[in-house]
Formats: sequence, C-alpha cells, structure tokens
Amino acid sequence: MKNPRLRLCACHLVARIRGERLFFAPDLRRELVAELLRDVARGSGGEESESGFGFGKSRCGVEADRQAFAWSVSLERLGAFYLRNGFGTAAFRAFRAAALAALSGEEYDHGEESLPARFLRIRFYCLLDRLGSCLAAEPRLRAFAADPELVSEARRLGGRYL
Repeated sequence: MKNPRLRLCACHLVARIRGERLFFAPDLRRELVAELLRDVARGSGGEESESGFGFGKSRCGVEADRQAFAWSVSLERLGAFYLRNGFGTAAFRAFRAAALAALSGEEYDHGEESLPARFLRIRFYCLLDRLGSCLAAEPRLRAFAADPELVSEARRLGGRYL
C-alpha cells in the first residue's frame, strides 16, 4: 500500500465577519471595488453596458433617464459595499454621488419649472433617507450633515411633485 503524499497548501483568509460588518482581505477588496467602479463607469455612459444603458454622448429623454438611473444604482451598490465593509465615509460619498446622479437625467416641464422624471425624484429622496441613516450610524460624518448641494436640490424639488 502506498502512502499518499501530503500536499501542503497555503491557506489564505479572504473574509471575516465581526458583528454586522464583513471584512475582506485587502487584495480581494481591491478587486471587488475595481469591479464595482467598472459598473459605475458603464452606468455613467463611459462605455456600453450589457443592459444597454450606456448611451454615449447623445442622451435625450428616456435614454438619459435610464442612464441616470443605471449610474445611480451602480453608485448605490458601491456605497452599500463600502457600508458593509465598515468604510462609512466612502459609503457616504458614494450614496451622495448616487443621489446627485439620479438627478442627472432629462428635465421635464412642470408649468413654472423643469424637474427630472418622477421615478428619479423618488429615487433621490430614497437615497437622501439612506444618507440620513448613514449619518446617524457614523458619528465621524457629522461634518458632512449639511451638504449645500443636496439641500439645494431637495429644496428645488420640494417634494410637492411626488
């Protein structure tokens, strides 16, 4: 009977959970963030996406709204990844960018003013709520609480058109 040779393999810890947070190994985290950033670039029109939302330079109407939605969703996914990994500041910045990206679609005439599409305005307000919960969970982000650009956009939209 032959003795099987033992193969020694190097084990590498790739992830661990502590409480509600998930921590990845730095090299794996860099790979995942790079993939999410590629999705953000596809959503912003940097290149053609598989879902057909990359429309290049000529954006108008429904195409611009779809592109704004796709860009906002990919930024929100990046923010959720950062939040799960314990990077509150990076998550806040990604959620903020997602909220502003939701308003980058076409503006439609509503009588005395032009506003983005209704589903993009609703998405903007949902992301503002998510930003509020991110601020409440992370005490280091209190300095970002009064973001003038977000406040002015929320005031411009007013919520009365939802």
